[in-house]
Amino acid sequence: MGNEQQHRIFWNAGVRREKRRDLHPEKRIHTDEVWMDLEPLFSPGLRVLDAGGGCGRYSILIAKKGCQVTHLDLSSGMLQEARKQAEREGVRGITFGEGKVQDLSAFSDQSFDVVLSLDAPVSYASPFHKKALQELCRVCQDKLAVSVVSRLGQLPVILRMEIQWRKSVEFSRHFFSSGQWDHPGWMESTEKRMPFLSRFIFPPLHAFFPREIHDLVQEQGFRVTQFSATGSLARLLPRKVLQKVIREEILYRDFLQLAREYDAQFEVLGLGAQSASGLFILAERNPHESDLDQTDHPSQTGR
Repeated sequence: MGNEQQHRIFWNAGVRREKRRDLHPEKRIHTDEVWMDLEPLFSPGLRVLDAGGGCGRYSILIAKKGCQVTHLDLSSGMLQEARKQAEREGVRGITFGEGKVQDLSAFSDQSFDVVLSLDAPVSYASPFHKKALQELCRVCQDKLAVSVVSRLGQLPVILRMEIQWRKSVEFSRHFFSSGQWDHPGWMESTEKRMPFLSRFIFPPLHAFFPREIHDLVQEQGFRVTQFSATGSLARLLPRKVLQKVIREEILYRDFLQLAREYDAQFEVLGLGAQSASGLFILAERNPHESDLDQTDHPSQTGR
């Protein structure tokens, strides 16, 4: 089974799973923390691309700001849910389309003021993750927001699974060295015997080191202005504590601000949320490519 088919099966079957995931306190905090960073970017009339927009987690909020939003996703199921949610909320100004983040040939160079690709579509474009990032940068005129899977943050998840299933660390070591979550032979054999598992097992992806994604963005002529491992602080707290924080409005507001500062520290870059994409980058097109050598190191791009 090809990568693209695996992704379509997984995401088309995952609409309810994604809606449930939004109720998880760690994911709720992750989404709200990202939105605090995104919201200042938008004003009425801006052209915005949400590439890999899923069920409309961000595109609907952005359209409410008066922006002209293009919502693109590989999954017809996710697009259908996003359309329904927009209708339920009475939101207009969103154009929905089916497509791949690594192929934005339908759009001309710098055709959007702001380009988003959040909750890791670039990672899921593997093995074309570099092409996906190039395409996002090509169609972006000004501001870019990208989140990807953190290699350091997901290694414990993969290690736990492998030890439970195989009593081995062989695949975990491969993942750590390459960043590739490819289904090993024993997993593919299991999927062939039980095809329904493809709806539940994460499809192939590429997980990034912090410096890796930072440098790839820089190579496309962009300057990284903000870099964080969103969700790191929340990941370290028990679920009951997070639930209590969310219930108290003032406490939650104060916690989000503290979490944003914590997650942007160089010492925690690479961890990130366990239940969501771990590395978040804001960047802007650099009009003077000669200045790229002066682009901030990840340790200098905190808030």
